[in-house]
Amino acid sequence: MNNLSGLYILLAAGFSRRFGSPKQLHTLPSGSSIINTAIDALTKSGCDFVVAIREDDTALLAHLHHLNISIIKVKNAEQGLSSVIAEATEALHTRATDWIGICLADMPYIQSKTLTDLTSYVTPNTIIRPSYQGKPGHPVLFGRDYFDELTQLAGDDGAKSIIKRFPDALQAIDVEDSMVLYDIDKPESVR
Repeated sequence: MNNLSGLYILLAAGFSRRFGSPKQLHTLPSGSSIINTAIDALTKSGCDFVVAIREDDTALLAHLHHLNISIIKVKNAEQGLSSVIAEATEALHTRATDWIGICLADMPYIQSKTLTDLTSYVTPNTIIRPSYQGKPGHPVLFGRDYFDELTQLAGDDGAKSIIKRFPDALQAIDVEDSMVLYDIDKPESVR
């Protein structure tokens, strides 16, 4: 890690429509839930993080209640992923942080070492994205200079518009973790 302060936002505010049931609580073959597996990786990384969930997701809130983690309850999840990112970033505006990393809860197999290693590349004016065998992955880390952009996002396209608008700021970091490409959208994706 570098000396800049930052944190990951673990986005767990989706509706799991393609999955067919609340996937964050789905048990993986390891015996742990999808959300707990993602939280474990973040915890082991040594990085600060918060979990963004829908304010009306009582099942997930009850599940997370016993864990000693910070939670952001978002109101506008039905408007899409971009809106969740904007609302979560806005909720963090009072924190003194130099970067924010956007993690997706349905990508629980990303190695904690990858999460840690990516932080060493971020500066206030960069966007850091892992790349596995030339393919862009997640999480994406945004330096402080892009926080206002993050809070203005709307819709369901994530932060793609920021990445497209600032191509010179984007640094693709080669990683050996294929899980930066692997998400669980459907039950058959579970492994």
